Amino acid sequence: MKGGERVLLFLVLPVVAALTAAVIYFLVHEAKKVPRDAESASSGPVRPTEVRSRLEPQVLLQKLQEAEGLEKLGDFAAAEPAFLAITGTNPESDRGWGGLGRTLVAGKKYREASSALDMACRLTVVEPRHFAARGAARRAMNDLKHAIRDYRDALSLDPGNIQTSNILLFVALEIGTADLFEQTLAKVRQDNPGAEARWLMAVAVSEMRSGNSDAAVEILNKAPEILSPEQYRTLLSDRIFADKRSQDLIGKLGRNFPILERS
Repeated sequence: MKGGERVLLFLVLPVVAALTAAVIYFLVHEAKKVPRDAESASSGPVRPTEVRSRLEPQVLLQKLQEAEGLEKLGDFAAAEPAFLAITGTNPESDRGWGGLGRTLVAGKKYREASSALDMACRLTVVEPRHFAARGAARRAMNDLKHAIRDYRDALSLDPGNIQTSNILLFVALEIGTADLFEQTLAKVRQDNPGAEARWLMAVAVSEMRSGNSDAAVEILNKAPEILSPEQYRTLLSDRIFADKRSQDLIGKLGRNFPILERS
């Protein structure tokens, strides 16, 4: 082989080798892509993860008012998903979690309600409604120890709330410890002087409306221990005791307390 041909050969061989390597790489790369493309085609198009955008403050306020309006109307089936949507877009909204918890309590989904209200209570410690609602969920699950703690927190945040006073004292009665009842009553008297007649009436009426006259009698039997005779007469002269069921109850009480027969 002549010298010129040898030099040409050395120059051509590397170029051929590089081209060959490039072709092989291309074929291998394309071969790997085919199964992946085929797999994607068989499993359908890949969809991006759906992310719900946060609501701006004004829109959030509007959505909260709408959801709370449904709750106020007693349409809990519609209020629940409305509050749930709010917690999905704005998980920092204690008002959203609190509303969700209350609607779940109304729907008797007590464990879910308790979890939602845990979130609400963690996000703010100054909203009595959250603690009262969690107390209701815990009471329904017979967790009376923690329920009474929640109601106490709610009453401390809103001392003038008669409903919370009523329920707090009734939970103390349910627990059945005389000392606890007296301590709770002392707390209610401190936060809301003169509430005894109102809470006795509210609790008794709640039992009457549930058809549980015997429980109402048992509760009202405590009234003479707490109220003066005049307060007791005032309690039972309230218009809420005017229907037949109430009169039957008063008849039962009258046999135990002659003062009612003279009122």
